[in-house]
Amino acid sequence: MKINWRNFSGSLLARSVYLITIPIVLIQIIGIIIFFELHWDLVLKRSAQSITNEIKILEMEKNSPSIDNFSNTLQIIRIDNFEVNEAEEISNLIFKRRIKGFLSQISSDFNVLQNEDYFIFFNQKKTDYFYLIPRKRVETNTVGGFFLWTIAISIILSLISYFFIKKQIQPLKRLGIITRSFGRGIETPSLKPTGSSELRDLIKDFNNMHNNINSTLENQRNMLAGISHDLKTPLTRVNLMIEEINNKTLKDSISKNISEMNIMLNHYLDFIKNEKNENLDQINTLNFIYNISVNYPKIQLLKNEEKIIYMRKNQITRAIINILDNADKFANNIYLNSSLDKDKWLIQIDDDGPGTNLSTEELVKPFVKGSEQLNQGTGLGLSIVQKLIKLNSGELMFEKSSYGGLKVSVLLQV
Repeated sequence: MKINWRNFSGSLLARSVYLITIPIVLIQIIGIIIFFELHWDLVLKRSAQSITNEIKILEMEKNSPSIDNFSNTLQIIRIDNFEVNEAEEISNLIFKRRIKGFLSQISSDFNVLQNEDYFIFFNQKKTDYFYLIPRKRVETNTVGGFFLWTIAISIILSLISYFFIKKQIQPLKRLGIITRSFGRGIETPSLKPTGSSELRDLIKDFNNMHNNINSTLENQRNMLAGISHDLKTPLTRVNLMIEEINNKTLKDSISKNISEMNIMLNHYLDFIKNEKNENLDQINTLNFIYNISVNYPKIQLLKNEEKIIYMRKNQITRAIINILDNADKFANNIYLNSSLDKDKWLIQIDDDGPGTNLSTEELVKPFVKGSEQLNQGTGLGLSIVQKLIKLNSGELMFEKSSYGGLKVSVLLQV
């Protein structure tokens, strides 16, 4: 599974974890600094001073007959021969800095190296004796344990905070999913208030808003549906009555107007239709576009790529047909491109009609029509298309066509 780290780093979960983890890490760093400055450095300083004093005494009494006993008492091995080439520089930088500072009090020629077991002290100019001090006298495993414990505490606290915050944010993520679905016109259930008190109040407020909007929309749908259905009855009676008119021209004119009114009423009913979640169907994009385009003699298929995908076939069909009906009404030629790129399906419909000066927002606004078409249609066609495309997580775009008319692009996730 591919993780988008850019989106994750900007998420509420990541930022909340940062707010907890960063202070923990800072506190641990400050603790380490204090430990070194006030404790570990002081311990190493005293050890270095003690060792230097002991070596200084041994150097002063190196010709004494009891020097070996005295050396054994101090737990210092005193030898007259050692392979210095096999030793290396001291790895503990703090101890190295401290011990060399004190060794200069004995002689500027004194140096110290180390091997796996000992610190080796000797006079570089007069290598008559070498002083070996066990490394365990200075070094201890507790320092490493301290570091491991510090790191482990930071990791454990960070993980605890991550899982705790993640659990607190889960209701907010569900609210976001429901909000996006509701914004696209998909029926969504009410959320159960969970989480912190502020989040529970937010979910309750959202549920109230959700119910109020649904109630308002349902009342509007019922009202418009009732008006549309009621008007169909007198229109049917009028249609029967014109059969008795002998004037053919008048009769045809009335019949044409009645047909247009019926089309308008069908548009109203289509617009207020409460779209259900249609099941996904397997379709072949090439056949899908071809089957729609055969009903429009004006269409020229410029590109029609093929791929098997899963889509809500009926909803997408209605959307494409609405776009083509608009183009067919006002243009002489229609040009259609259907192309696929990874998980995107782009359908572009160009025409050579008069086009429009309306913005994208005005084009999809219900009941808005262009100035040349004020007496034609209902202004609901593209509003219906917008609703259907959003239900399928798609995007509807408009721009001026290179053929002189309008270019409508439908971008769908597949």
